[in-house]
Amino acid sequence: MCFNKFSFLTISITSILILLIFAGWYFLFTAAGSKLIARAVISEYTESESVKIAELEGNLARKLIIEGVEIEDLRFLPSGSKLMVQKLEVCLWPVDPERPNIKIHNGRLKFPGAGLIVFYGDYKDSSFGLNVYSKNLNIRDMLDLFAKSEYLKKISGTAEHLDVYIRGTFLEPRLKGTLYIEKLIRNGFSMSDCSIIFDLQLKDMKEKLKIYGEILLESGILSGPKTALVNLEPSRVLFFGDTRHPSFDLKGHSKVDGVRIDIKLKGIPDEAGLKLSSQPPLAQERLLVMLATNRKWKGAESSISQGAISADLASDFIDYFVFDGTGNKMKEKLGISEFLLKFDKQGQGVKVKKSVNEKTDVSYGVEQTGVQGKGTAISHKVGTEYKITDTVSVGAEKEIKQEAKDTQTGEKQKTEDKVILKYKKEF
Repeated sequence: MCFNKFSFLTISITSILILLIFAGWYFLFTAAGSKLIARAVISEYTESESVKIAELEGNLARKLIIEGVEIEDLRFLPSGSKLMVQKLEVCLWPVDPERPNIKIHNGRLKFPGAGLIVFYGDYKDSSFGLNVYSKNLNIRDMLDLFAKSEYLKKISGTAEHLDVYIRGTFLEPRLKGTLYIEKLIRNGFSMSDCSIIFDLQLKDMKEKLKIYGEILLESGILSGPKTALVNLEPSRVLFFGDTRHPSFDLKGHSKVDGVRIDIKLKGIPDEAGLKLSSQPPLAQERLLVMLATNRKWKGAESSISQGAISADLASDFIDYFVFDGTGNKMKEKLGISEFLLKFDKQGQGVKVKKSVNEKTDVSYGVEQTGVQGKGTAISHKVGTEYKITDTVSVGAEKEIKQEAKDTQTGEKQKTEDKVILKYKKEF
């Protein structure tokens, strides 16, 4: 009885071993078995259940050559994307499905409504090296793929002639290459006709994206709603981790009503230093208003030099900020962001503030203080405020006071200039 049980157990174990050996031989040494493993591995790495293979040669014990691979519905790509590879060389020997060695020949990635991205390279020891090229691409799609950051969600645009080499892991790739930006848009401001060279290291892509490296801008055009066009000169943008706080080293120039304005911006957004100069020389606050409005404000020149609000400047402000530049009729929506009226024992006055664009406000106010016959003073204030970031803004204000003691002593004028830095911090 014991002998029969022992014989049955021996036969069962032997049968299982033979079955396992046959299965191993089938999966490793036959094309059909290797195809099953290859499809499973590709599906696992691409997170797709739609994997098609046209032809397969060889086996996993040596080398597996897969041709005509098509993968759809990849979870980490926009809906409708398709990945195609003309030829794959795969080796899992020694057997380790977690660390395959792969060579990619003529890979193509197709996004809905966008051009092809062509790539080739290898994947070895959990690290890849890919050469990538695209004639046309959608910047929003690229950011969704590589940089899912809340701060970058407002960026969109189109680019051409992407040529980049990517080396590293899926979560920490390094990108080196060149790109021509046809148009890049964020919050109404745009950059166009810009050739760039970049060397960027991406980290923590699954959590809060960090970027290290630099972008070199060889040329380009910057513009915003109603602002002057800025021609970008060779400049740099440096990244030290936080995508919201890059360091700028930007240079450019603009031309407003025949005046050339040279621009230099250096530092991180919260502490950036802005320097403006012009030919002919003009005050920095005036240059800032000219850039923000794309107008010279011809009346401002005599006002600054004479210390008075000229009729020309008053006319300019009324036309631009009340009639919105039409000069003939008031629009239904004036676009005035602030209107203050003062009438008390200390004095009477009015102040109007208008948003030129999302980042720039310009204001004009007049106030009379004192009592007639005992000495009065009229104060004119012209100012501008530019929002650099959500928490930091810089402003310039010119105040001209006209004092009159009585009709015999006449008037005295005093001029006061201010540059104001505002910092808003929420706790």
